[in-house]
Amino acid sequence: MEVEVTSKEQMIQLLNNWYHEILSQNVIKARKLKVEIDEKIESMEVDPSQTLFIYYSLLCFRYQILINQLWEARYTLNKIDFEKKGQTDDFLSYYYNFFKAIYATTTGSYREAKTHYRLAEKLLKQFPDDIEKAEFNYKVATFYYHIRQPLHAVTHALKAKEFFEGKKGYEVKIAGCENIIGLASTSLKQYKEAEENFLSALSILREYGLNIEQFDLMIRYNLGLLYAEQDLSEKALSHLNEAFEDKDSDYKTTFLIAREHCKLGNKTIADEWIFRGSKMAKELKSEEYEHHFAILNAFNHFLHPDQLEESVAAAITFFESQQLWGYIQDYAEKTASEFYKINHFEKASKYFHLALKARNNLNKETN
Repeated sequence: MEVEVTSKEQMIQLLNNWYHEILSQNVIKARKLKVEIDEKIESMEVDPSQTLFIYYSLLCFRYQILINQLWEARYTLNKIDFEKKGQTDDFLSYYYNFFKAIYATTTGSYREAKTHYRLAEKLLKQFPDDIEKAEFNYKVATFYYHIRQPLHAVTHALKAKEFFEGKKGYEVKIAGCENIIGLASTSLKQYKEAEENFLSALSILREYGLNIEQFDLMIRYNLGLLYAEQDLSEKALSHLNEAFEDKDSDYKTTFLIAREHCKLGNKTIADEWIFRGSKMAKELKSEEYEHHFAILNAFNHFLHPDQLEESVAAAITFFESQQLWGYIQDYAEKTASEFYKINHFEKASKYFHLALKARNNLNKETN
């Protein structure tokens, strides 16, 4: 029995359909299309330029990020790096830089993410489709939230929302825009507005009868963060405990749960969560969260300021390398306060000055 050969045109259509489902965050349909594409790509017409296979590899990389298979994504990325040599196709270059920026943001390599977002932005003009522009702004908004520039995050989220509105099948993304605006509002201490944005995101999904289980967990996490930022620890923990689902990789929720137990003085319980979270962050190579957990551990067992300073100094070196001025400001202020309490004014002054410098750097990037 002869195997039916898949034409280039058929494969292009399948790959475009797959990307559409990835953009729509329709994991079930995206998974089904991947199975179909994997079956047909072996019988595809010979493509001497390898352009279609590189496009397929790039979409595999993007799909793996979507379903949080970061180990697999790293392997695919390395493979694409090898295959990208000598490629000059602008569309492939755009996807390569854009997807690599998304991956770098997800793994906490923010300077690398910024570099690739800028490279991708230069190539974005070739896309007449508003959806690609919407997706770019959506991901850039997420990036700005992570590097503590909430006003830029809101600007890009509103742009993305404007592009997505009126486009059938992108309701999840519209809800996502509301969610990002809610997170940015939390950073700006506009807590009432943030809560309204989070609930609006859920309302959009329910209105369209979409499967919201995964999104619901994310909103619960965000509500937990919202209450944690207001030092409403008990209320925060009720949401965070419900949001904590993936016991092997959810180091972000683990960190917030540990931090709230620290605030409540539950040292033993906090220790358990810090140990679990540190292990996750190390295994998943999240250097950012390794530092967050190390500092939290130092505060949970505050015996001598020199021990705290050692953890903070190591973290600040990393945060400076990623230009995460907001975290430097937070931790420097907290460390300065601890030194001030024990009348160690010289070191208190050093860290207050460091916090001021970090705030100035953050303001320069925000303006």
